[in-house]
Amino acid sequence: MMKLIFEVLFLLIVIYYSYHYIILIAQMKKPALIPFDRTDLKTVRKFPQKSADAPVISKNKLGLTMYAVMLAFLIAMFIFGKYNMKFSWTYLYLLFIPLINAKDLLNVFAVYDDGFISGSKFVPWKKLQSFHFKKIDLNHKYYGYFQEVNEGYELILKTKMGSHSLVVTEEEMKERLAWIFEERVKEG
Repeated sequence: MMKLIFEVLFLLIVIYYSYHYIILIAQMKKPALIPFDRTDLKTVRKFPQKSADAPVISKNKLGLTMYAVMLAFLIAMFIFGKYNMKFSWTYLYLLFIPLINAKDLLNVFAVYDDGFISGSKFVPWKKLQSFHFKKIDLNHKYYGYFQEVNEGYELILKTKMGSHSLVVTEEEMKERLAWIFEERVKEG
């Protein structure tokens, strides 16, 4: 009975991550509201060390491939464990550690009509609960990476299942994002 519960739980988790992977690829095929051009890409950063990549499949092949390989590996291990009686199911859940960190596989932030992409996760507007900007100052964790980051803001997006963080380096982009997110939070 316990083995069946582990199998069902494992399958649900793999289905959840596979579903989000498919949604991510589908969203990347659509045109984004932000970033609109190269200037927008320079002003929004998923990681403070470098500018965000364009939210298109061709620019994110490595990250998307790594995500797919992790999912395929988990499915292969599940099948192997199912037919190998000496395999311990308790070790199988250690394989989820890379998937937990999969949200940072892509250096992407994009806003769409129906939601936003942060890293390798698409979040529909209905799941956005709140947002706020935090000035990056001397005591901020991102202070010291680059001069543009030191004068920027951290945007924290709170959702039902967690939060997403990114760096905005320009005041104009901060205002554009604030306007978009205010509209979406009011709708939700």
